[in-house]
Amino acid sequence: MGNWIKRNFFFFFFGIFAFVGTMLGLVAGVLWFGEIDIQNKGERSEGRVVDMLYSDGAQAPVVEFPLGDGSIHQYSSNLYSSPPSYEVGEMVELWYDPNNPDRVSMAGMDSWFAPVILGVFFLVFGGIGYGGLIYQILKWRDVVKLKRSGTAVEAKLAGIYQNGSVTMNGKHPWVIKCEWKDSLSNKTYTYISEHIWYDPTDYVQGDTMRVLIDPNDPGMYYVDTAFLPEK
Repeated sequence: MGNWIKRNFFFFFFGIFAFVGTMLGLVAGVLWFGEIDIQNKGERSEGRVVDMLYSDGAQAPVVEFPLGDGSIHQYSSNLYSSPPSYEVGEMVELWYDPNNPDRVSMAGMDSWFAPVILGVFFLVFGGIGYGGLIYQILKWRDVVKLKRSGTAVEAKLAGIYQNGSVTMNGKHPWVIKCEWKDSLSNKTYTYISEHIWYDPTDYVQGDTMRVLIDPNDPGMYYVDTAFLPEK
């Protein structure tokens, strides 16, 4: 498993973001449709804020409202805010499940705040995760294409170093950097290999590296590291 993660680091990395984003999106959807379900199928009532609950400087209202049989039921909101969304004595429109009066949807911020916040996190995490996965899939497709029909060029070895921006188990991967000058356009391209999870210096022979490029777009490339042993 560890070797698979190293070989597919970015798939794993963006996959975590996509998974977390998906879970947050599902929870947001459940909460949102739950509020809509209560408001559509539940009993409407009007309650009064009779008290406030306190937690770390934030407050949540305690509401008393009449049920269909005339009895008074008390509901404590789970939404703590500062400043509070309601004041003691304020009247509040709400809907409740007659089979479970503790299942309440209050008008205002109480009904939409949690789904919206979770929805925002879904967009952030999901956007990073799914966007990254799509990019990696397209990149993998390009590599497959280059391995099958790319043009091989010899690029000048420009260095072997660790990529400090990526860490796994306290270690940074190594990359091979090389450069190739296109004689037709007189433009120099820089090519970076995929991550290598050990120092490949002893296995690199000579001062050039074989790189597969798209002759119509030399910026699309794959540094051939098939000669390196798998560790």
